[in-house]
Amino acid sequence: MVDAAFGSWIWPLLGLLFLPFATLMYVILWQVGRLSGWDWFWVGLAGLLDLGHWSAGAASRRRAPGVPA
Repeated sequence: MVDAAFGSWIWPLLGLLFLPFATLMYVILWQVGRLSGWDWFWVGLAGLLDLGHWSAGAASRRRAPGVPA
């Protein structure tokens, strides 16, 4: 499924490392019937979820005891 959605192996690898939810949403919506219109909204929403996940992890590391600011 992933090979059909992407042209090379590097984009899915980078997507799964940095934006896993958005990459998964992109692959699922590609399989349903390519991407158009509102489909990009769902990919963008998944991307925001990924960014929120990254920022929550950074915030929790800053609050951890013994970690210099």
